[in-house]
Amino acid sequence: GRRQPVKVAAKAGEDDQPQPRDATETAISVGLGLLWAAILGYAFTLSPNQTPYRDQYFLEKLVGLGSQTTEINPVFFALFNIMGVYPALYAAILNPSARSRTKVPLAPFLALSFGAGVFALLPYFALWAPLPKSQQQLPPKSELGLVRKGLESRVLPALLLAASVYLIGMASTAGDQAWLGYIQQFDESRFVHVTSIDFCLLTAFLPFWIANDAAYRKWQYQDSAAFLGLIPLIGPAIYLLLRPRSE
Repeated sequence: GRRQPVKVAAKAGEDDQPQPRDATETAISVGLGLLWAAILGYAFTLSPNQTPYRDQYFLEKLVGLGSQTTEINPVFFALFNIMGVYPALYAAILNPSARSRTKVPLAPFLALSFGAGVFALLPYFALWAPLPKSQQQLPPKSELGLVRKGLESRVLPALLLAASVYLIGMASTAGDQAWLGYIQQFDESRFVHVTSIDFCLLTAFLPFWIANDAAYRKWQYQDSAAFLGLIPLIGPAIYLLLRPRSE
């Protein structure tokens, strides 16, 4: 009878050990890997590419290097700037709840996502596996580094919410001609086309990661948290304002 406590302790410790992927996790990983390869192949080989020189001018203008006479469609201008907001939202939502049991580091993928969007994040999603339940807990606030404190604060989501409302308002009030111009550019321009697909995919993945983060933080409203992810930009920013924080 004396050996029973040892068995119980060993069983409790098993949850802390890296566990191999089960069949479901493997299937999801393979599926996400194939999705990443498919959209990468589509983006560089099959997507519209009728205006490569105009795309170059657009990119130079958007990063401040192009001619001041180059006009950017206001809908796409808003979308391009939105693609800078999304990586910041992902950085706050994925840290620390999306740390992987497979020990794949998250930071490099997040850093690359500011330039490559979902093309940088999808490989991490494919390699990710959830942590054991015993490791799903927020560290004390006193143990957070400067970056993590910034990601946990309410200042960042407040700024992101303000930027999101402004950019969505810009696109919403751009007018019929601007939207018709954007649709035409979507059909002709690889830059506009791929950026739009990037936006859609980043939006589509957020409900899952919000639900994962809410469960990690043991939020009482975690069952409904994912619905905020269905509202592009604004929903995730509101979630970040409301979620529990390190104490």
